[in-house]
Amino acid sequence: MTKKILTTASLTAMMLISTTSCTFAEDIDEWNPQDDTTRTVNDDYEKYGKKLGVKFKGTEDIELIKEVASWLGTPYKYAANTKGKGTDCSGFVSTVFSNVYGEKLYRTSSSMVLNVNKVDRDKLECGDLLFFANAKGSIYHVAIYLGDNIFIHSATSNNVGVKTETLTLNYYKEHYYTAGRVKSLDKRNTQATPQPEKPAQPIDETHTIAEKPATHDEFSEQMGVAFSGNENQKLLTEISEWMGTPFYSGKSEKNVGTDGIGFIIGVFKNVYGISYERDVEKVMSALTEVKKDDLKFGDIVIYKKDDKYPVIGIYLGDNKIAYTSMKGVATVDMAIGAYELYFCGRPANK
Repeated sequence: MTKKILTTASLTAMMLISTTSCTFAEDIDEWNPQDDTTRTVNDDYEKYGKKLGVKFKGTEDIELIKEVASWLGTPYKYAANTKGKGTDCSGFVSTVFSNVYGEKLYRTSSSMVLNVNKVDRDKLECGDLLFFANAKGSIYHVAIYLGDNIFIHSATSNNVGVKTETLTLNYYKEHYYTAGRVKSLDKRNTQATPQPEKPAQPIDETHTIAEKPATHDEFSEQMGVAFSGNENQKLLTEISEWMGTPFYSGKSEKNVGTDGIGFIIGVFKNVYGISYERDVEKVMSALTEVKKDDLKFGDIVIYKKDDKYPVIGIYLGDNKIAYTSMKGVATVDMAIGAYELYFCGRPANK
């Protein structure tokens, strides 16, 4: 009797085990181990999409997206290419493609156009390179397209550095030159793909960026301004040498420290031998006033706020100026926050 009960119990247990096993087996058949991977990748697209301000399709190279996102906030620094410490536009692009694809691109934006096959504006894909040029077709800036009219680059304005921007802004619409796909990554029929036009200016044989700018193209790349090529070379060189000089109240010493008016005093003393007093109102009285629409390279602009003159700078062109911020001497768009453009003047010797 006991044996029969045990046998029944055993059979019952076996049936339960069998039923459970079948259920578990069915679960295994329905579970796809790739689901978690897919879910993770989709989460990455959403995560980095929010970080970069782009709605990704889910077909883009996620490793490229992760890499460019890791550069966000890296400050602008001419002739540099170190994540987190400082980079210029071409240094950022060339290092990203080296890190992700092992590609060795030319180091200057004007040379880098030779590394790509041309892509039409309406057929841009994530990872394509965007090139910007002055009116003469001289390339001075490069960026990486992400999608949704959004690109990422190292911006010179106020030494902001790596950030995302939109192609719909007037400045970038006006200076857009061409776009291209890195040749080794282009899966199209490259024989039928038109190549971008070569830059109007000759390209140096080494394709490396100069530590100290010497040509108008190099000054453009350093300051993020589409210089025409007609600017006073001596003044342009002097302004360039002051770039990055740290802020120091009461000083006027290139590469050591300067405040706003100290920068102006130093530049015009060195270039024209003009000795301005350390007083903004006295500087104004020594200038010939001009209208904003008549500003030319090298004119002086003064901003006002609360009956004070917190900003004084030198007009560069392209609605950009060179001035001293708390981060040091940098370029910036003329529209500076709450500051009102109060006076535009031209030095007598200019």
